[in-house]
Amino acid sequence: MTDELGGRQPPRTPAARGRRFKPHAAELTDGSRLVLGVDGSIDHVDDQGSRMHRWKPGDPGWSDQAIRFGLHPQAPTVAPHGRRVQESKPPRV
Repeated sequence: MTDELGGRQPPRTPAARGRRFKPHAAELTDGSRLVLGVDGSIDHVDDQGSRMHRWKPGDPGWSDQAIRFGLHPQAPTVAPHGRRVQESKPPRV
């Protein structure tokens, strides 16, 4: 890992790196439910408790399911660079 200003790469998932989610479950009309894990993964669990499908942050269908928990995919942010000061006024005398 590089500590240089331009050396860090943003995380490639919609969820920010190191973000922890609050565990939550959403009941569906067919008796199954969606379960949000602390790592951001969403499990589709049937009424017997068996996992039918899992979406992880970054999977194509994750954002479609995450919206049910009020979550939205986040675009990676870019670290700000130093400002360049352009002289628009002459120096004071």
